[in-house]
Amino acid sequence: MEARFMPLKFKSKVFSKIESRIGRRELVRKLWHISPGILGAPIILFTPKYITLFVVWFLAFIYTLQHLKLRKGWKIKVPIAEISYRQMARKDELEGNHYMGSFLFWVTMGMICTVFPKLIALAALWVSTFGDCFNAIVGQAVGGVRIPWNKNKTVIGSLTMFVVSIFALITAHKVVGASYGLGLLAFVASVATFMESLPIYSAWDEFTVPMSTAILLWLFYGGELLSTMW
Repeated sequence: MEARFMPLKFKSKVFSKIESRIGRRELVRKLWHISPGILGAPIILFTPKYITLFVVWFLAFIYTLQHLKLRKGWKIKVPIAEISYRQMARKDELEGNHYMGSFLFWVTMGMICTVFPKLIALAALWVSTFGDCFNAIVGQAVGGVRIPWNKNKTVIGSLTMFVVSIFALITAHKVVGASYGLGLLAFVASVATFMESLPIYSAWDEFTVPMSTAILLWLFYGGELLSTMW
């Protein structure tokens, strides 16, 4: 009976170790970070484009409103975004009274869903949410060698993002029934990983990662832009 529960105990110890290295708030923040990739994918996949655009631009609006509220000192409570800010805002966002990361992410996804086809929107969403999330978790938990051009980033974190991004791109192609070349997807994943590693203000990767993924896939595949059909 004791051996039966060893895997659960092992998982608990692993989770505790990760939590001690990263911090409970950062883990909660990452759960919020991947939630659009989990909850948003069915909307992109199974609803007409106008419904997807309504949902994404509604979220872009409330996160923009939250960002402006903090910057301007407005005394209003913004639904959803208010809770999200308390749970997942970066330290610099809390100290600087702004919400740049989520504001950039949702406005960027709004533009991508408006302009590009379904496959590209889904791929950009998953690379941005899952790739970036696992990058941070593994990088902070394991540590190790730093990237030469950005001492805040680790090699193991970027390698994790690269692998997860390839998996996300393959999965996006499979669920929409599209063919793909592994070399092409590896190139897209490597560019997204490089964009995330740049020594710029961290919130900007919420724009650079999904937008670079979307533009590269479109350049490779072409396709009609601003189409009413997915």
